[in-house]
Amino acid sequence: MTSKLSTFARASVTPIALLLALAGTSTPANADTTPWEQSEGGRMRVISLPADQTGRIDAVLQIELKPGWITYWREPGEAGIPPKITLEPSSGATLTSLSFPVPDLIENGEMKDIGYDRSVSLPFVLQAQPGSDEANAKLTAFIGVCLNICIPFEASFDIRKDHGQSAKPDEVEAIEAAKATLPEEATEDFKVQNFHITPDKTLLGVELRLPEDAPKETEIFVAGPSGYAYFEPQNMVRDKRKLTFYMNIKGLPKTYNPKGQRWTILVKSGQKVMEAPLDFPQ
Repeated sequence: MTSKLSTFARASVTPIALLLALAGTSTPANADTTPWEQSEGGRMRVISLPADQTGRIDAVLQIELKPGWITYWREPGEAGIPPKITLEPSSGATLTSLSFPVPDLIENGEMKDIGYDRSVSLPFVLQAQPGSDEANAKLTAFIGVCLNICIPFEASFDIRKDHGQSAKPDEVEAIEAAKATLPEEATEDFKVQNFHITPDKTLLGVELRLPEDAPKETEIFVAGPSGYAYFEPQNMVRDKRKLTFYMNIKGLPKTYNPKGQRWTILVKSGQKVMEAPLDFPQ
C-alpha cells in the first residue's frame, strides 16, 4: 500500500480543530522533566538526562493519548502526521537521532495507519555543540493525534544541558523503559540479505533472513521517502528461513531517484521485531 502524506492527511483540519491544536502550544518549560502540554487528544512532555562529557543528551518525548485516539510511526500509512522534533539554531545543540517503538497496523474502516493506539515514548538524542554557552536546548515537538479528524499538536520545551550533573533515577528509568520498546537491530540471524527497486520504479524486491523457528506470519512495514509508507507485501515466498517478497511502490513520483537514499524496513516475526536501513547505492 502506498501513502502520500497530505498536509493534514486523514481529514482537513477544521477551524475548531486548528484552535484546539493551537491550544496545545504554550511557552517553553524549563526542567529536566517538563510539565505536560495538553491537546484535545492527549498530552506530551520531555524527560532528559544531563549532558555527558561528550555533550550527548539522552531524552524521550512522552505522549499520553486519550482513549480512542492514535498517533503515528515515522511514516503514518494511508494518512496522518509523522512526529518531528526541531531545535532552534540558538540552542547550541543538534538532534542526532529520533527512534520509534514497534508500531501496529491500525485499521479504522477503510483507512489503515501505522502507529500507536496507546501511549508511547519516543527516545531521541541531542548533541551539544562545542563552545556553546547556551544553558538550555530549545526544541519544538510536532505530532498528529487522531480520532475522527487529525489534529496537529505542537509544543515547545527548554531542556537543560547540565554538563556533569547527576541524573535522577526516575528520569533514567523513563528513558531506559522507552528504549526497551524499540525494535532490535539487524543481526546475522535476522536481517535484510538483498533488496532492489525494479527499473520501472514500481516494485521494491526484498530478501530476508528470518530468525530460527520463525512463524509463518510475517508483518512488514517500509518507510520510503518522506510521505510514503508501504505495508502490503506481495508474492511472498518462504524457503525455510529465507523470505522474499515485492512491495508495490508505483505511487512514487516519476522524477524520484533512489540512488544514495535511505529507506527503513521493520519486520515482525513472532515475538521478534527487527528494524534496518535500506541504503540504496549511488
